[in-house]
Amino acid sequence: MKGEVVVNPDTFDVNRYFILKSVFVGRSEDNAGLLSVESVRIQKERPIIKFTSIDSRDDAEKLVGRILYVDEANRIELPEGFYFIHDILGMQVYTVDEKYIGEVKDVLSLPAHNVYVVSYKEKEVMIPAVDEFIDLIDEEKKIIRIKPIEGLLE
Repeated sequence: MKGEVVVNPDTFDVNRYFILKSVFVGRSEDNAGLLSVESVRIQKERPIIKFTSIDSRDDAEKLVGRILYVDEANRIELPEGFYFIHDILGMQVYTVDEKYIGEVKDVLSLPAHNVYVVSYKEKEVMIPAVDEFIDLIDEEKKIIRIKPIEGLLE
């Protein structure tokens, strides 16, 4: 009502929003604009952000469907075994026996775990981001090595 924006968080700690002074908002990183954070509150595990320049419901509705980005200075340190979605996107996927599968095109954030959407033989396959399927994620080399089970790649 007062220009507040409800955020669908993609983080393991919604309290991190309290320390943000500004964020970039846009449909992609390339077209995101900087907005100053006026206040933050949490309701039902979802941050509600009031931006300095967003003062009405109409202004807030213009942000629907946009993504929040932070710069490197505001990026949090993740625990070992956790990755930022933008770091996973574009990674090359191989099997443990070095067969090339494809590139990660999307990451679905589901309640149980994330799922990597990988292009494979002119279709998309979904790889659960769990230890049973993921053998290695090498951020430096931008590769993921998987342990596929029968039927996963079909």
